[in-house]
Amino acid sequence: MGERIPTRIIDYADNCRNCGMCRIDYLGTGRCHAAEEHVNFGHHPHGRLKIFRALQSGELPLTTETQKVIDSCTLCGACNIQCYFQIEMAPMDVFETKRKVFAERAENEEIVKWASDDVLDELIAVVGDDWAFNDPTILAAYTTFGSLNHVENVPMYVALPKDAQETAEIIKIANKHKIKFLPISSGTNSTNIMQDKIIMIDMGRMKHLEVNKQEEWAEVGAGIMAFDLQKACMAEGMRFSIGESAAGVCGNQVSTGIHSFFGYKKGMMADHYIEAEFVTMDGQVVTQTSDEAPGMPTKPSDYYQPSLPCICTKLRLKIYPVQEDETIIFIPFREMDEALDVTRELAEHEIGAGMGLLGIEVLSEFLSITEEDAENFLDVAQYYLKINYATLMMLTQSELAKFEELFPDLTYVKKDEMQRMIKGIPAITGPEAMAIVEDVMDDDKPYDDLFGPKFDYFLQNIELSTDEIETLFEHIDSNQLKRTLNQHYFDPEYNDPEYWFNYRMFSPRFLRKHWFFSIMYFVDGDKPELIEQICEKNAEFGEQYDIEHHFCYIMPMDGGKRFFLEYEYFANQRDEDQMNRLRKIFFLLSNESRRMTTNETKGVYPVMNTLFNGLNKRQYYLYSNFDEEK
Repeated sequence: MGERIPTRIIDYADNCRNCGMCRIDYLGTGRCHAAEEHVNFGHHPHGRLKIFRALQSGELPLTTETQKVIDSCTLCGACNIQCYFQIEMAPMDVFETKRKVFAERAENEEIVKWASDDVLDELIAVVGDDWAFNDPTILAAYTTFGSLNHVENVPMYVALPKDAQETAEIIKIANKHKIKFLPISSGTNSTNIMQDKIIMIDMGRMKHLEVNKQEEWAEVGAGIMAFDLQKACMAEGMRFSIGESAAGVCGNQVSTGIHSFFGYKKGMMADHYIEAEFVTMDGQVVTQTSDEAPGMPTKPSDYYQPSLPCICTKLRLKIYPVQEDETIIFIPFREMDEALDVTRELAEHEIGAGMGLLGIEVLSEFLSITEEDAENFLDVAQYYLKINYATLMMLTQSELAKFEELFPDLTYVKKDEMQRMIKGIPAITGPEAMAIVEDVMDDDKPYDDLFGPKFDYFLQNIELSTDEIETLFEHIDSNQLKRTLNQHYFDPEYNDPEYWFNYRMFSPRFLRKHWFFSIMYFVDGDKPELIEQICEKNAEFGEQYDIEHHFCYIMPMDGGKRFFLEYEYFANQRDEDQMNRLRKIFFLLSNESRRMTTNETKGVYPVMNTLFNGLNKRQYYLYSNFDEEK
C-alpha cells in the first residue's frame, strides 16, 4: 500500500490461532455468509487473515480466486464480535485493509487464472470444479504449523470431498502420485505430517447431522463442529460429551477420543460412539462399531511417533438426557491435596453430570472478556483470596443437596452468584471491592468469608451500569463492534457458566497471549501424590527453559479410579528460539513420564500413546495387562 499499514492490522493477521470460533455462531450474532457458501478456508475469517499476510508481503500472485475472496467478504462484522470475545482481535479491520491492498496491486498487475496440472485434474474429476484447488490464494488460507514446529507450511493441493467415497478416491490419487495427505476440519493441526508437498483434505462439505432422541444417538458427518451438534442435541433436551466447541466432532474423536468434563461420567474414546465410518490409508471405506473397536495398539510403557490411522467421515454417537434442574457450582481451594480429595470423593459418589478441577490461572482466562481483566481477577483470587484451584461442576438440585450433606463446611459459589461475578470482573480491582477483599485477606482461607456472609455486598460493589460498560470498550476502533459489545454484554451467552459448560466455548481464551501446547496424563486415583509430582516437574522444566506454563485441569474418571490431567505451556509458534526450548521441555517430560510409568510406583499413563487412537477402547490401556503380541 502507498500508506503505512497500522501495526495492529499486521498483529491481527499474524496472531490468528486457528481456534475456529469464527466458524460457529456461538454468540447468536450470525455466521460468515461467504464461508457458508464457499466452504473452503479462503472464504473463512481465519483463512482470509492468512491470505492477507501473503498478499501484503507481495508473495501472493493475483488470481481469479484472489478476486473471489475479495469480492465475497461483505464486511458484515460477524467475525469481529466472535473473535474479540475470545482473544480481543477485530479481523474485519484486516479485511478492509486487504481490499485496499488488492485494489492497489490490481492497478499494476494482471489477474490470472492459475494453471491446472495432472494431479489437480484427477482431483477435480472426483470432487468437481469448485472443490479442488492448487491456486496459491486458496492454498495460503490453509497455511499451518506442524506440532512443536516454528515453520509454516502451505499444502500443494486442497480437495473438499462430499462423502467417504470421494475421500477414498482422493487417497488413492495421493498414493498413486506418492503425495502425503492430511484431513482437516476445524483449522487446527496437531501433527508433524503437515508439509508443503501434501494434499489437504478439507472435510467441511460433510454436513450430515441427525439427532434421534428416542434411541439416544446422533449421527454427524466430518464437517460438523461440536457446537453445532450440541445445539441440535440441546434443542431435543439431549447432550453429547462435547470436546472443544469449534472442533470437528469426527476429527476430535479420532485424535483424542474427546476429552471433556462430561467424560467424568461418560468416559472417552470408544465410550462415545456407536458406529464409525472411516477411510483407511489405502482408500477403503470401512464401518466399525464401538463393540468391535480394537484395544490400544501399544502398551502404556511404549513410546512412539503417532501416525494417522484413518480418516473418519461419519459417526453415530451416544447422546444423553439433560436434567431440567441442572445448575453450576464453583468450589474454591487453597491447596491441591484438599482439592483432589474432594474431587475424588464427589466422583466416588457419582455426583454431577460433569466436573473438572481447574488451576486458577486457567479459570481467570476462562471467565474474563479481556486479558487485563484476567490478570486483575488472577491477582485478587490468588494473592488476596488465596484461591489456587477451583472445581467447576454441573449437577442437579438433589445432587447439590447430597454435596452439601457430604461437605457441610465447604464453601461454594452458586450459578447466579458466579454469573454476577463474571459480569462484574472489570470492577473487581475497584476501591469499593478491594476494601472488602482486604478486610478478609489475612484469614487462612479468605474466600470462606468473602463468598459467605460478605458475598452479596461484594457483588453489589462490582455491578456495572450501562455507562460503565461503554467505557470498557472505548479503546476499540470499530464503532460497530463497540455497539455490539455494549448491547450484548449482559446476554447469557456472554456470562452464563451453564451455557459455557454445555458448549465448552471458553477454551480459546487460552490463546490470547500465545499458542498453547498441552501435555496430558492419566494417573491412578489412589495416588494423588503423583499428580503433585507431575505438576512440580512440569513447572520445573518450564522455569528452566523460560516458557510460560500453567496447570490446566484434572478430570476424575470411572468413579475416581483415574484422573485425567492436562498441563499447558505457552509459546509464540513463530519464534524459533522459543519453539526449540519448548521441544527440549517435551523431550525431558517424555523421559520423566517413562520413568514414572516404569518405576516401582507406576500409576502414570502418558496420553501420547492414545493420540490418534480415539476410536479404540481405553479399557486395555488403563485396566489390563494387554499384550499386543496376543
